[in-house]
Amino acid sequence: MRYSYLGPEGTFTESAVRRLAGNSVRDAVPFPSVPAAVEALLAGRSERAVVPLENSVSGVVPATLGELVTYAGRIRIDAQLSIGVSFDLMAAAGTELSDVRRVVTHPHAHGQCGRWVRQHLPHAELVTAASTAEAARAVAGRTAPRDAAIASSAAAAHYGLTVLASDIGARQDARTRFVSLRRSGPEGPPTDRDRTAFLITSDRSDPGVLTGVLGELSARQVSVTWIQSWPRPAEHGRYHFLVEVDRHIARGGLAEAVAAMRRGVDSLTLLGSYPYLDDHALVGERTAA
Repeated sequence: MRYSYLGPEGTFTESAVRRLAGNSVRDAVPFPSVPAAVEALLAGRSERAVVPLENSVSGVVPATLGELVTYAGRIRIDAQLSIGVSFDLMAAAGTELSDVRRVVTHPHAHGQCGRWVRQHLPHAELVTAASTAEAARAVAGRTAPRDAAIASSAAAAHYGLTVLASDIGARQDARTRFVSLRRSGPEGPPTDRDRTAFLITSDRSDPGVLTGVLGELSARQVSVTWIQSWPRPAEHGRYHFLVEVDRHIARGGLAEAVAAMRRGVDSLTLLGSYPYLDDHALVGERTAA
């Protein structure tokens, strides 16, 4: 199976691809951004796209939410994986910690490691990159001895960088959720651990539209695991809602709840029913992140 994913090589997303696909990976191709990975899927250049959804410390990944909203009805989530993530500070060989004047990484890694950077490198400039591995690759390609990157130890090894400090994140139990996307089609069969996601839109002025949706789920004892709003650019003050629940669409009255929910909103699009995998055994492990 051919996968597109947020690259370059050495991202946490690449690790998620390997863990989701196992031996079924025929080809995994890195792309420079979440939209580029999803566009490859839609164009038929890949069969799955794996992208980050949310970090337990820094929150959601806006680029992924934007793709789910934009292509609702054309793509489906077919699996979700949560893995432990940890971060190192790395630089070209010969660089000392006291030499560093610029730190490059993804904004989410900045959010998790900012306290350490402020304490140990108070005068360093913070520079953003499309991914942690892209930061490592950029630093490896520069001749400036005062640049450093925040990424995984696997990225350091891949790009030939020296680790200056290990495990610099604010929380050692930090985790990131990734989703595997496919083109639309029938849902897979239920497993013993599934979630279902919807995109809900309503133009109605009735109060409590979202409350009504949640009421239909509560009445059938369906647990809501995640809710996010996404602005509608042309309509200030109006939002799409992404709702995830702890059940497969084919189980326990969820399809009945969906039918009732549709009557109270203008649009409800299924984003997928999929297995949720929680990789607890690998928290803190150095991954090909």
